[in-house]
Amino acid sequence: MKIYFYITGNLAAETLMLASDTLRKERADLDVYLMTDGLLPTVSDEHILSTLLTHDFDNQKMGLSRGDLVITGMMWPGNTERKIFNEAQQVGALSIVILPDIAGDAQKFFYNDRLYLPNYICVSDKITYNNLQEIGVPTNIIISIGSLYLDNLFKSCTLVNENKKSLCIGYLSVPNRNDFINWGHDYGFNEVEIAEDLIEVGVQLGMNLLIRKHPKELHSKKYDFLQSEQCVVSSHDMASIIDFIEKCDVVVSTYSTSLIVAKRMGRKAICYQPYCKHPFRADIYENIGIPIVKYPELLCDAISESGPILLDNKINDLLYNSNNSNDMFVDFINGVTL
Repeated sequence: MKIYFYITGNLAAETLMLASDTLRKERADLDVYLMTDGLLPTVSDEHILSTLLTHDFDNQKMGLSRGDLVITGMMWPGNTERKIFNEAQQVGALSIVILPDIAGDAQKFFYNDRLYLPNYICVSDKITYNNLQEIGVPTNIIISIGSLYLDNLFKSCTLVNENKKSLCIGYLSVPNRNDFINWGHDYGFNEVEIAEDLIEVGVQLGMNLLIRKHPKELHSKKYDFLQSEQCVVSSHDMASIIDFIEKCDVVVSTYSTSLIVAKRMGRKAICYQPYCKHPFRADIYENIGIPIVKYPELLCDAISESGPILLDNKINDLLYNSNNSNDMFVDFINGVTL
């Protein structure tokens, strides 16, 4: 049997690479093929890249046959994924979506007020499951796998609860405002303005700022002008997210999944979405105790007052199959292929 992975995006790409590696190890009888549109800012391993086939999805079909299986993420606006679902349905192949985001947005499956679905949707957490139910996705196609991405990360991070003076603010940028505007939403915040707010806080508190640019921004120079004599601004882009968080005392982002990782590592984690009436992913941050700050004048107090946050069981209660997502994924694939 042939299994095709359509690899694209950031977190989605990393999750799909983990899923493909797992299947190659556990199911040597399967022929696993990796395909991409070439947009892979977070995948840099040369061995992995050598196994990828770049495909023109705008003008070509994947070439699926009856009995094949194709696994994708679900990126906004979902044009390529809908083409893949349709091709799979036409030839009698199975289509599967892995949703890697915690508290994922189910609206991705709508286009022109119509719901476009694969055969199965694998989810990480209870919020995403409920979001899919609320828009009318049948429960029998929603598969509770767990988070391959977070399980893999948590293997390599250690819990730190250091009671020391905070010296470094870590900023994880998420430059998606233009994308949201194109999709009919505008949450209002700008990633560079957020960095400027954090520099002001750094000056007030005697802290430096370490910026980890989003993979979409790796070649951008838009933060280069952000310097201050009282707050040293530097970047940390190429190493792992674990390495970045270990260098920070406080981690701030708008809605990055990495806030969950920072909390898991015992770092201070703050969601900052300035002037946003309805903060994106607020439900998950409220669930696991990450403070949400909406106004610049409150940011300084939030950073200085928040102490190291221990994870306890809140995130495990929210996620499905913590530390066991690989086995659950393999069991699911076994169920649809054997």
